[in-house]
Amino acid sequence: MSNQVSPSATLARKRGRPSRHEAAESGGATTITREQILATATAMAKTEPLGDISMVGLARELGVAPTLIHYYIGSRDDLISGVANRYFKERYSRLQALTGDWKKDLWREAHQSFAMGVEYGGVLRYMMSHNRFRLFQQVSEGESDFGVLYLDRIASIFKRAGFKPQHAAMGYHLMSQYVMTSAYAQVSRQLPAFHAHYIQDHIHSAPQGELSGAHYFADAFSTLDSDTVFPEGLRLLIDSFELWLPPSKRGKPLPKSRVQAALAKSA
Repeated sequence: MSNQVSPSATLARKRGRPSRHEAAESGGATTITREQILATATAMAKTEPLGDISMVGLARELGVAPTLIHYYIGSRDDLISGVANRYFKERYSRLQALTGDWKKDLWREAHQSFAMGVEYGGVLRYMMSHNRFRLFQQVSEGESDFGVLYLDRIASIFKRAGFKPQHAAMGYHLMSQYVMTSAYAQVSRQLPAFHAHYIQDHIHSAPQGELSGAHYFADAFSTLDSDTVFPEGLRLLIDSFELWLPPSKRGKPLPKSRVQAALAKSA
C-alpha cells in the first residue's frame, strides 16, 4: 500500500497569516521580529515609495521567507500603516516643549515636519496620493496611534492661542498642506533652482520684445529653492492666521526670511 499523500488530502491552507510552524517549514528563519520588519520597511521608505514596498521585497531584504513577513505583519494595509505609524512616532519624538508663543511653536513644528517629509520621501510620496493613513493608523491593542497624537499636538497650539475651532481646523489643514506640498516639491525636484539653466535658456531664447514679464524675473525665478521659498511662504501663512485673532492674542514677529533680508538690504 502506497504511503503517498493524495492531492485531495493536501488542501489549501486557510486564508490568513501562516502559523510559525508553516513559516519555518517554508525556509525562513524564526528569529525575525515584527519590529525588525517594520524598521527595515521604514528605512526602505526613505527612498522607495511606500506603496511600492512589497512583502516579497522585504523578505528578500531580510533574508527570510515571505510567509514570515505575512505571519508577523498580516496584510499589506498592516504593513503600510505600521510604517506610517513609525514615521509619525519619529516625527512625534522630535517635538520640543512648547514655548507658549504660538507663532514660534507653529514655525518650529512646520520646519520639523518639512525636514521629516524630505528625509522620508517614500512615505511622503504615498501620503501625497493616498488618503488612508494620513492621520489615523491601524494599531493593535496597547499600541499608540502616533498619527493622532501628532494631530493632537499641533491642534493644541491653535487651541492654546485662542483660535476658534473653525479657524484652528482651517489653520491646521492649510499648514499641513503647505508643508507636505513644499516637501514634495523638494523630493520630486520640482523647484526652479533644480532646472535653472533650462528655465533661463528657454526664456532668454525668446525674440527681443517678447515675454517681457518672464524676462523681468527670470533670474530671480530660476534660483528659487527650498531654503528661500519654504520659510518665506510659511511666514506669510502663519502671519495671515493672526487676522483671526484679536490684537491682544497675536504673536511676536517671526524672524526675517532670506527674501525679507535681501529686500531690506536692497532698499
